[in-house]
Amino acid sequence: MEKIGIVVDSGTDIPENIVREYNIEVVPLRIIIDGKIYEEGEISEEFLLKRMDDSKVETSLPNPDSIKNTLEKLINSGIKKILTFNISSNMSGTYNLFRIVSNEIKEKYSDVIIKNIDTLNISIGAGIFAYKAAKMINEGKTFDEIVNWCNDHKRNSKVFFVIPSLKYLARGGRIGKVSAKIGELLNIKPVISINDDGIYYTISKVRGFKKSFKKVYEEFLNFVDGKKHMAAVYISGASKEFENLQNNFFEKISGLEHTVEVIVGKVSSTLLVHSGPDMFGIGALIIE
Repeated sequence: MEKIGIVVDSGTDIPENIVREYNIEVVPLRIIIDGKIYEEGEISEEFLLKRMDDSKVETSLPNPDSIKNTLEKLINSGIKKILTFNISSNMSGTYNLFRIVSNEIKEKYSDVIIKNIDTLNISIGAGIFAYKAAKMINEGKTFDEIVNWCNDHKRNSKVFFVIPSLKYLARGGRIGKVSAKIGELLNIKPVISINDDGIYYTISKVRGFKKSFKKVYEEFLNFVDGKKHMAAVYISGASKEFENLQNNFFEKISGLEHTVEVIVGKVSSTLLVHSGPDMFGIGALIIE
């Protein structure tokens, strides 16, 4: 079996238990609160939520040295073939930064091969793609087989989500402020996904938050269309109601005939900055 390493950015939202089991390396994105920089994992969700409305909160790319050190850690452990997975290059400069640092590493180590994968996705829509690649390594697939699979199946992964308030997306420039304000006034909850170019877009609009959960599920079903798939149910915030919601949809999706696996988790702090609390989403990867 080839020694193959996987590196992701923390915006891919892969659950910690999977990170540990499959030896996935995670490079943290950064959060800036009133000018102070924190790496993903340094602050709690509660700490961040308390400052979302009263402070200037932004997200930032990883520290380039964190990428370099992670790649060299793998190389020094004897791994010379590495795959990196990043959130969409059309919504973040993270992929481009990984690519630049990887090229520097390849110049330094002539026997190292690094393939950078732009998932054209966000959160677990990107993470589930990297998770599948990690499973393929454990199955004994070759590096070239995995790279080819990634290139051929990139658009087989999607995430569908809804958030209670659009103000955080608007604040970060992800959607227009006027559209966000109108949506708030009319209690319209758009179901959002990522298009083939890796950019946010609205699939449908629902009046009322609870109805939107059903719509997210319907969009997920439309996407998998009875094909064999892996799925993920994700939330943000600390609401018990949303934990119950997550459990309910976990059970529902697990019971589908063509579901291979369902994972659950919470979005990273860097995504929380743009979504706010009480986000609900379902990710899927068609694998047949």
